[in-house]
Amino acid sequence: MIKNSQIGAKVLSALMSVGVKECCVCPSARNAPFVAILTKTDPFKTYYWPEERSAAFFALGRSQATRKPVAVITTSGTAVGELLPAVMEAYYKGTPLILITADRPRHYRGTGAPQSAEQVGIFGVYTPKAQDIALEENPDFSDWDFQTPLHLNVCFDEPLLDEEPVVFNEIRPIQKTTQNPKFEKVHQFLHDIEHPFVIVSELPEEAREPVVRFLCELNAPVYLEAHSGIREDPRLQKLYLSAENLFQKAKALEYPIDSLLRIGGVPTHRIWRDLEDLPNIKVFSINRVPFSGLSHRPIECVDLPLFFQKYCPQKRFLSPKTFEQEFRESTLSLFQQFPLAEPSLVHTLSKKLETKTHIYLGNSLPIREWDLAATFEQKQFCVTTSRGLNGIDGQISTFLGRCFRDRPNWAILGDLTALYDLAGPWILHQLGISDIHLMIINNGGGKIFSSMFPQREMQNLHHLNFEGFAKLWNLSYEKWTNIESIKTDQPTLIELVPNNQQTELFWKEYRSLSSIASMVS
Repeated sequence: MIKNSQIGAKVLSALMSVGVKECCVCPSARNAPFVAILTKTDPFKTYYWPEERSAAFFALGRSQATRKPVAVITTSGTAVGELLPAVMEAYYKGTPLILITADRPRHYRGTGAPQSAEQVGIFGVYTPKAQDIALEENPDFSDWDFQTPLHLNVCFDEPLLDEEPVVFNEIRPIQKTTQNPKFEKVHQFLHDIEHPFVIVSELPEEAREPVVRFLCELNAPVYLEAHSGIREDPRLQKLYLSAENLFQKAKALEYPIDSLLRIGGVPTHRIWRDLEDLPNIKVFSINRVPFSGLSHRPIECVDLPLFFQKYCPQKRFLSPKTFEQEFRESTLSLFQQFPLAEPSLVHTLSKKLETKTHIYLGNSLPIREWDLAATFEQKQFCVTTSRGLNGIDGQISTFLGRCFRDRPNWAILGDLTALYDLAGPWILHQLGISDIHLMIINNGGGKIFSSMFPQREMQNLHHLNFEGFAKLWNLSYEKWTNIESIKTDQPTLIELVPNNQQTELFWKEYRSLSSIASMVS
């Protein structure tokens, strides 16, 4: 009879065949066969976690950082359910997260026996490729698309550990296939419009230069989100038009918008949701995953670098005078008028951070405030986010998974976001990276909801501070109410406490500059 070590070796061999170099393991009894193999051999860089939820988000971050599949290996039962939030995020981000869940033998299913959950199909639509294997059955990843989560449920019987020698099978590497791009739909869209606006959201690094060249040729006004990686590119500043300024120009009929072209991920700006109420504006999206972020709007799924390396627009638009500089100067005056407001503190931070710093923006306000307030100096920041579902879960763990060894790493997170992932810093001692900074903006609750809902309960108001959290994980702790100097050379938690009164006044004045009812709604 086939032994558990043989089953485990077959699974790990299959992981090698799809290019897995790293995995996260949450050790327990049922997945002990995997742990035994991984501690005897060294096929992967392995991280060990006591908690599955944060482990899965860390694996998500590692997969996004390395652009390779990363596996997370769990025991059975409720441990499997803890993976679901990260699986959902990976699905909408197009991240190849692999889930290896240990299970009891099949004859225990439906019995209610300990650790015998219904694990087959547990992730539903979020794992289009899923397989349940036991005994002589073999894992088969041949039809996996490399951009959706993959679930392999592995049945182990007693005794869990055996003394069989570990032999990895030689499996032919599975290569991701790329089709040549087609341009007909984009050609037709650009042919049919006269006054486009372009939004560029999250881009892979290798797509940025081709996209910049495309935008220069197209010559249409463009809004560049920070995680596009091209927000500060000097070649695009003459075309840059902030979304708030766009509304002003459209309202004054200086630039009558008839269409919107989106390149990259689903935009984080409120303008994208507002398009649902503007059916007369034609919308076309170009991205590598098939989600438009809107109901019933077309999207062309392409390999972004390959598409823009080969595509040259057949039509050049006349970009209007945008008066963007005037709008920026008005915003800068608000930073000076309200220096302790949240956006003003973000602006100051962006000017003081080192060139080439990795900046991870947690959900909601940090993203919007960085897009609005960060300097346009060409400081070559590497800005990353995790916005597949716009959720605040697992952000610390995902950030740590995306950290670099060769540059400073800063996460800018909200207070509630940090509270969602208190187990995240567990992995710090295994990372061996010292230049890591968790900046938690503690404004006493979920203030992004303050302008949307009248009920104070919607904000989850609190009087907590994060000094104890820093102490728990042996992090250096600093509390800032302003930003004067940055001198941290070890893993540090910085609690930034903005002046809430100045923040409210800032947003009130800012809204008067634009025609958007609420920038932070």
